[in-house]
Amino acid sequence: MEPVSPLTPSLRVDGVKLYQGDRQQQSPFSRGKIFQGLITGKNNNQFILDVDGQQWVAESKAPLQVGQRLNLQVTGTKPQVTLQILTDPLTRNIGKSLHLLANEGRILPKTFELAGLLPENALSPPAKETLEFFANTAESFVKTTFQSGEEGSRLADLLTTLVSSPTKNADQTVQTTLSTLVKTILQSLPGDDPRQSLAQLLDRQLQSMDQNGSIRSVLLGTKNPSADEQFQVFLQNIGNQQTAAGTALVDALRQFLADNKSSSPTPLLLSLLSLTEQLQVSKDPQPHDGLQGRDLKQFIDRLGINLEHLLATGRTEEATRTLKNALLEISHNLSENKPLQQQADQLTSSLELLQMLQVRLAGESIFVLPLPLPFLNQGFLLVEPDGQQQGREQGDTSGKRYSLHLQLEGLGNLRVELQQQKTGMRLRFFSEDTDRTKFLSEHGQELQQWLTATTLESVQFLTGAGDPIKQLLSHMANDTTGALDTSA
Repeated sequence: MEPVSPLTPSLRVDGVKLYQGDRQQQSPFSRGKIFQGLITGKNNNQFILDVDGQQWVAESKAPLQVGQRLNLQVTGTKPQVTLQILTDPLTRNIGKSLHLLANEGRILPKTFELAGLLPENALSPPAKETLEFFANTAESFVKTTFQSGEEGSRLADLLTTLVSSPTKNADQTVQTTLSTLVKTILQSLPGDDPRQSLAQLLDRQLQSMDQNGSIRSVLLGTKNPSADEQFQVFLQNIGNQQTAAGTALVDALRQFLADNKSSSPTPLLLSLLSLTEQLQVSKDPQPHDGLQGRDLKQFIDRLGINLEHLLATGRTEEATRTLKNALLEISHNLSENKPLQQQADQLTSSLELLQMLQVRLAGESIFVLPLPLPFLNQGFLLVEPDGQQQGREQGDTSGKRYSLHLQLEGLGNLRVELQQQKTGMRLRFFSEDTDRTKFLSEHGQELQQWLTATTLESVQFLTGAGDPIKQLLSHMANDTTGALDTSA
């Protein structure tokens, strides 16, 4: 991520004048004085500034908002009173470490790399156990992705759409979505999974294709009895799995070949069918087997984002079983090995950045839960006050807005808005573009089986997802410039 350069270090609010009807107020402004003000109203470039119960009119081009609290210092009194907004030290520290947030998804992989370089007996038993816990949990998160065979069903659905698609535009849309799905599968498969090589081959084949061409045209080639025989074996195996997606694909492919009797399947089509068969291995998916919500909670709790709180409340044993404590121990025990110490310090700084984000956004009545999971490039959950009364009147009494901001390989940026109603859960998925939105919408019916504590009332698939880091910046940027000070 490129550093964000500040446009100016502070805001200057000019033109403060007395405001109380016909009454004159005694000016509380003396040069150098620091105080807090509240914006209670606005009209274009004019704002009503409340200082200790007295109201003043202030003029500024800064995009101030009603309800915003400002730390101010008087920098001039003649000919007009000039107030300067003061930025807090916490925000400045976040700005200086912001580049680490771009590597949030690499915290665990880099930790495992560092652990592999440590001398024997370099860590205490609690630190060793902590690293083993995160290694096992990270592996479980990845493996869980493929327990239900849902990727095979998605691939089968895409192939059915592809061979049944009558238009070039639809063909190109499916081609883009297919390429995205294969990348997602490749990213999610464990490194020792035998399907990795097949997914890599398909990824290369799809990458090399002409984006302006027709993928349907490369699914069929010259007549080849051997290819026809292999094709029939794949159809039989996929049909024997007796899944709805597989049955629909077999019917569509038989019709596709019947309409093209003088042609045979190409290696690309056979590879797609092979991966579909190998992924679609479950007739009756059991999505709730394996990891549960409590496992994710334990994963987050042991990161050590609350390390100082644990120590302050006397929960020393819990504190020693956190990832941050293990990294601090590595840095201390290997102080003479500067390269390893620097790696440990940088990873510690990444965790401390997540801590500072929580503290900083808490001041805005926002809770942020970081999600440094192994299958995400970036990810966090935001819980914000819900200022929309209409939603609460319809049954949402929580007064909170929940949103997931994610970045995944293949799917790109993804925002998920969650709203719990008395009648069930409402979900809205925002992806980067229409192709990804269409891909997600085609599998909306699968969401219900993944919800364990509620039912799905409604779901929408829309475009408009942005970079997760920029979403955080929008809550923390300097109120006057829209920028953070990232200078070291």
